Amino acid sequence: MNVLICDDEPVFLEQVREHVQAYLAQRGIVAHLDTATDPRQVMDSQTAYTLAFLDIQMEGVDGITLAHELKRRNGKVALFFVTAYREYQDDAMDLHAFRYLEKPFDPKRLYAGLDKAMEYIDGVYVDVFVYNQQAQVRVLADDVLYVTRENRRVVVVTETQRYVTGDRLEVWEEKLPNLFFYPVHKSFLVNLHHVTKYAYSELYLVTGERIPIAPRRQAAFHKYWFDYLRRR
Repeated sequence: MNVLICDDEPVFLEQVREHVQAYLAQRGIVAHLDTATDPRQVMDSQTAYTLAFLDIQMEGVDGITLAHELKRRNGKVALFFVTAYREYQDDAMDLHAFRYLEKPFDPKRLYAGLDKAMEYIDGVYVDVFVYNQQAQVRVLADDVLYVTRENRRVVVVTETQRYVTGDRLEVWEEKLPNLFFYPVHKSFLVNLHHVTKYAYSELYLVTGERIPIAPRRQAAFHKYWFDYLRRR
């Protein structure tokens, strides 16, 4: 999990960093923490963040503009604004910020907001234990195209990565949201958000891949597909 703290006042930046590090350590959460006093450095990077703490009035780039850029990189980023100015609250709420903390901030409000943010992150991300690297990565559930069985292993596939895992496919059926993931075949669990065409016996994905629908599952999936379209 990538975390950003950006504030052009080093004293406040350090205060936020200490509290965030303490929170993560208390809960055993592993994260990579970046800090910046110059928002232009963040704008120039291409890092996608899971969680970000931003001042609003900063020299060069304001926090609202920076938040929009972070949202462009990761639409699910959890945002906190830490500022001395109240007049930007509406802008912050438009970005669905978890907390708007006024300086000097109350650590209890920060921790309460972090609890909510962690619940949100746990709901939209899944942890993938990568079998051949003996490492764990956190992936946006919606970025997963499909999960499949290959050579006695289960592979989690996104548009840019293929993660070989040690979990059974049935475990992934429980992990991933059943509102838009469907087991169309004993070897395929598909994210319907990435389907561009449904042809009864197979699905076409945004990548051009075609996923077969098992004959015994075609009737049930047909009903599920139109229920899914109505929900959207």
